[in-house]
Amino acid sequence: MKKVMGTVENLFCAGYLLFAFVAGLIFLSRGGTFYYRCAVMTFLLAGGDAFHLIPRIVSNLRPAWTKKQFWLGLGNLISSITMTFFYVALAYVMDSNQPEVMPHAIPLAIIILSLVRIGLCAFPANNWFDDGGNQKWRLYRNLPFLAIGMITVAYLVALYRQWLLAVLVIVNFACYMTTVMGVKKNPKLGMMMIPKTICYIWMIAFFL
Repeated sequence: MKKVMGTVENLFCAGYLLFAFVAGLIFLSRGGTFYYRCAVMTFLLAGGDAFHLIPRIVSNLRPAWTKKQFWLGLGNLISSITMTFFYVALAYVMDSNQPEVMPHAIPLAIIILSLVRIGLCAFPANNWFDDGGNQKWRLYRNLPFLAIGMITVAYLVALYRQWLLAVLVIVNFACYMTTVMGVKKNPKLGMMMIPKTICYIWMIAFFL
């Protein structure tokens, strides 16, 4: 059963990465500021997630490799940074479509919160390369990220009336926070990363 679940996870991860990179190429082929920003947003997300997901795929294929926590930890660190800047890119994608709508203070606030989060991620106390991690620092580094999510939902609804995108962001953050804060006590919560990833796929497909 564990082998079957590992195979399903690998296919899902590989399919997501393939979809994202193909979508990025499609955005580039369309040209124009809006689609170029969509491409940057998509490649940023998929490129960072690749550092996290490829080690997962390898560890499912070769269980003994799971002991090499360094690569899994490094992947988690890199994807934590890139998915933070994904929301910076999303703000600029929305702004490029309707530049007269979004106040400059919104992307600036998201950039500042992103830098704060990345600064918190850089602290050694996070124990990225330790299998257990540090529960307190998981909370610390994700508080500014949660604030980014709240700002994103607020402007999507208030400025653009993009209810679908707002719901996807909410579900994405709900799944992410549930996993990050609870997976140490209940490993099965790691399954919440599947609907989280589906939300990313849906968001990319929305701009396609």
